Amino acid sequence: MKEKGKNKKILSKQIQMYFKRELQYKGQMIAWIIADIIKIFGLCFIWLAASRVSNVIDQEYIVSYYILVMFVSKFTSDYTVEFGVRNILDGRFSNFLVKPYNYLLEYLGTNIGSNILRIILFLPAFIIAIYFAWVNNFWIVEFNPYLILLSLIAILLGFGISFLLGNIISLAAVKIKEMDGIRIFYYNIASLFSGEFIPIPFLPQIGRFLLELLPFRYTLSFPVEILLGRLNDYQKEIGFLTATVWLVILFIIYKIVFKKAIKKYEAEGI
Repeated sequence: MKEKGKNKKILSKQIQMYFKRELQYKGQMIAWIIADIIKIFGLCFIWLAASRVSNVIDQEYIVSYYILVMFVSKFTSDYTVEFGVRNILDGRFSNFLVKPYNYLLEYLGTNIGSNILRIILFLPAFIIAIYFAWVNNFWIVEFNPYLILLSLIAILLGFGISFLLGNIISLAAVKIKEMDGIRIFYYNIASLFSGEFIPIPFLPQIGRFLLELLPFRYTLSFPVEILLGRLNDYQKEIGFLTATVWLVILFIIYKIVFKKAIKKYEAEGI
């Protein structure tokens, strides 16, 4: 109990520190709000046009899907690949290693703080998007407490997967000093296979199978599919099982990579 209380204090302090730091850059936050509005309407417009041509899926699904994708992404995003790599390259990672608690607590606090801020800033775009979708009969999401509960569980699993993936990738900076290309490649792969760039119904059968097999789908598309009510009980069970298995596998991979990386870490500043 004492250890849990200590961990909560560390998380709370890290979240507060993140807010104090980021609230200094008001121009950046305005840019995030504008970017979210442009992105959500841009994605809906592109895939609405695609759905009209292909007739693969109804337009109501597309609009509701992308509004929810943008919303859920604010909960499941991980930014460790950005600040974690910087900490390793400039030598600050050494400070985390000598503290009397696991450095992942501070990384977790930073990510939670970042996601909370992004959710708050996204609310204007989210409300505007839902209003336009509802007025044009494109909003098909119904209030279903059971599906909402399942989606929240899926979101927690998705964040855990994103967090572990981010920490595994960031540890590569111990060996590889030029990480920009790797970071961009990782973000592109994650966006492609998470269902952000291409919704599952637009993919051929082999593409759907690949998407359901890899961990990225469970960081974004899976919680959204649950909320939209398009998955049957069997598909939900398989999805939760796959996400849980990936969470365990990634945790084991992280532990192995961390043990190897720490032996080669030289704490140099670049």
